Amino acid sequence: MDTTPALSEWPVLPSGDEDGEVYRWREEQFRELGFSRSNAVELAVSLADLAQARHLIASGCALRLALQILS
Repeated sequence: MDTTPALSEWPVLPSGDEDGEVYRWREEQFRELGFSRSNAVELAVSLADLAQARHLIASGCALRLALQILS
């Protein structure tokens, strides 16, 4: 079960600029792969490789394991 941390614990995403758009797009991509919102935000602001995430999920890797590999 995924427990979402309080909003005050979430990373601050840049807003209104190109970097903010990239972070939001990355979050959306990780969400589409099946990650929870909090995990998607965490991955979006990290150096996690989105292509690797796609490959892992497409290969049948469980989300929990994929998150460990990407983090």
